[in-house]
Amino acid sequence: SSGINAEYGGWVSINHKTKNKTVFLPEKEFKCTNSTACFNMDTITWEPVYTEGYEDALPRSRAGHASAAVNSRLFIISGRDGYHRAYNNQTCFKDMWFLETDKPPLPNRVQLIRASTSTLEICWIPVVTADAYLLQIQKLDNSESTNDWFDVAVVKGNSLVVSHHHSRPSSEDIEENKPIERLELAPGTTYRFRIAAINACGRGEFSEAAAFKTCVPGFPGAPSSIRISKGNDGAHLAWDPPANANGNISEYSVYLAIKNSQSTDSPSSLAFVLVYRGDSPSCTVKTTSLQNAHVDQTNKPAIIFRIAAKNEKGYGPATQVRWLQDTKSSSNKRPADKMS
Repeated sequence: SSGINAEYGGWVSINHKTKNKTVFLPEKEFKCTNSTACFNMDTITWEPVYTEGYEDALPRSRAGHASAAVNSRLFIISGRDGYHRAYNNQTCFKDMWFLETDKPPLPNRVQLIRASTSTLEICWIPVVTADAYLLQIQKLDNSESTNDWFDVAVVKGNSLVVSHHHSRPSSEDIEENKPIERLELAPGTTYRFRIAAINACGRGEFSEAAAFKTCVPGFPGAPSSIRISKGNDGAHLAWDPPANANGNISEYSVYLAIKNSQSTDSPSSLAFVLVYRGDSPSCTVKTTSLQNAHVDQTNKPAIIFRIAAKNEKGYGPATQVRWLQDTKSSSNKRPADKMS
């Protein structure tokens, strides 16, 4: 990474310990090591890379290897594993490893897949250098003035169905032998989520928070499995009905984020206009409407849609999707990136 020069392995001399002192024998015996350190060229200091708990994931001791730094990872290629330099029975490697030399970068916002009365299924774009993610939640309730964040889980993948969280704020120290209670998600309640990526070097910064609301009992859930493709006449959208319709779905509404002189890329500041209302789980948004669309730039350029379903009781929560825009290609297929 910028300003970092990483070093791994090599030959080190063997010091023979006697009863009272350590004796250094120059040019006699050497062994290979798998020690790792980073030279910070900004501070002109060596910084050790802590590998406690990751010993099984480290390359074997070696020398004569090649290494290359790619972003914050140090790739170790080939080398030989001779324990003593004086011996001729060294084994050459033909493997390749990588070592982390820095904490993971800031992740993107958490995205919503679907909501129910008691769960929120969320996902996020994977961070290349992350081994896991710490997910935290914050309840938005006008009757409560607390700004505490609560741990949900440490997740290996990049999606999770959230139904509960720890009752103790993440800022508090955990008391030994005291159980941590779980708090279930409440219906019709808004929650904020944030994640931080974790690897062998530690935990990175938390992402920008994203807010989602659980469904109110009796109302339909959000449509799912959004598909968007590009046609000559505009964007063709299709989706699946809510998994929890709570009755018969009578109609759907599709909204498009449009250009606004006061709008930013923040979801709360976007202006939306109705571009479809009907009973079919598909529609076409004309090119003339897309010309007025707001192009979100928070990650990759994307046009934002919201789709909601209605039953006998009314409209449920909307699913928001980002239709990625590729300015270098005229491909007919464009993915829909779900988000809050």
